Amino acid sequence: MSGIAGIIELKGSKKNKQKINILLDKISHRGNKKEIFDISGGYIGINTSYSFEARVGKEIVLIDGIINNLDQLLKKNNIDISDPAISDSHKICLLLDKAGKEIFRYFEGSFALAITDRNGDIYLVRDLIGKKPLYYYIDNKTLMFASEVKSLISFTSDIREFPPGSYMQNIAGPKIIKKIDVDDFTVIEDQNSEMMENKLEKYLLKSIDTGINGNNLKLGVWLSGGIDSSIVAGLLKEFSEKVYTYSVGYEGSPDLKAAKVVSDYLGTIHTEYMLDTEELFKNIPKTIYYLESFDAPLVRSTLGNMIVSKISAPSDIVFSGEGGDELFAGYNYFLEYDSSKVIQEECVNAINSLHNTALQRVDRTANAYNVNVRLPMLDENLLNYVLRIPSKNKVRKDKNTGKHILRKVASKYLPDDIAWRSKDKFWEGSGIKDTLEKKINTIISDKEFSDSIKSADKLNLRTKEEAYYYRVFTDYYSDVDVNKFLSFTQDFN
Repeated sequence: MSGIAGIIELKGSKKNKQKINILLDKISHRGNKKEIFDISGGYIGINTSYSFEARVGKEIVLIDGIINNLDQLLKKNNIDISDPAISDSHKICLLLDKAGKEIFRYFEGSFALAITDRNGDIYLVRDLIGKKPLYYYIDNKTLMFASEVKSLISFTSDIREFPPGSYMQNIAGPKIIKKIDVDDFTVIEDQNSEMMENKLEKYLLKSIDTGINGNNLKLGVWLSGGIDSSIVAGLLKEFSEKVYTYSVGYEGSPDLKAAKVVSDYLGTIHTEYMLDTEELFKNIPKTIYYLESFDAPLVRSTLGNMIVSKISAPSDIVFSGEGGDELFAGYNYFLEYDSSKVIQEECVNAINSLHNTALQRVDRTANAYNVNVRLPMLDENLLNYVLRIPSKNKVRKDKNTGKHILRKVASKYLPDDIAWRSKDKFWEGSGIKDTLEKKINTIISDKEFSDSIKSADKLNLRTKEEAYYYRVFTDYYSDVDVNKFLSFTQDFN
């Protein structure tokens, strides 16, 4: 729950503190404590909900998110710490001083970093998958960066997404130092199905444990009633007697019914919110403003996600099952493939597309209501194991199901009708899709849709619903090249 920003004049132009204030004020929802640092050539700053040490001697470390393996890296690099309570910022500085910029490739977690070192160099770094957002603008005179597009649009229309798994030093441009490549994962051959299931269970439990950083915390789960969020809830019960679950949907919708089954079975403290079409429709402008996209499936799911984020705000940490479909081949289109190699490639492609689609939704909705969200399905150690599991253990065409091995593990924690529940997209299971499409189709005429397609230069507006969202989007984000920072959901149907 932080947002970072900076503006550096690269050729001796006069520094302007007003600009950094504007950048940070646009993302004030990401944290209620603002701190600005005067550096060579400009300013960097952070909005955060935490108390933390940003300045370490001559170095400054701003972080949105968390790096999970700092202590392991200190040990690996033979860095002894006399005070075990030193800050993460201090640990990062020690590692950078000892190992140099190469250390960035070994960071694991969910983070976007801005660092100025003792030599005055500035580094930007983003995590492997892109769980935390980062955008930038650069020309031969100025570098600007921020956690959200809405900050930068005050000064430029040439906004680019900072690539996941990358770092940048000064104005050299982002350099990819870490990526998920299908060729890097050798398929497991020395474990039978039972052994893989047991090992997977251990990795899943460890990923949950990693996300709980503290004691006496109120732990919650965004619970859709699907397999991913349900097993997260089941696993979380292994660590806490009290688990709070939160669900949204239309009355009688499949998701609400399934979520109630899960809650009753696990004994969670459950909150459900009944959706109302007029309320959803009224929330479209606010949702698109926060989301910074007009991709129709993404907007649909964000509308519900905004509400579940709001009702889950009382929890200290909230877990999401995001990433399970991509990691375990859960989408229905995986059933169309006969080749194990193709399934593996598509899993990697799906994971690599999350940063500016589903993860953008999770980040924006969580920060809109100051929710500290965890994504255990995208834990790097879990990911590295699951991408080695043979495709035949994920996709079972004979059973017409994906995520087979995950379902096997889930059956230890959940009732069978949940563990083997068929896949529904959130907006389908919650009932959002049909209601929004029907309403918008009465607003946008065929001619207006045709005119929207013509006016949306180089954009493929696929439905009237998407054309309506684009119209709202341009009220906030006009005259920007969205192709430099947006992506669109491929599995539209």
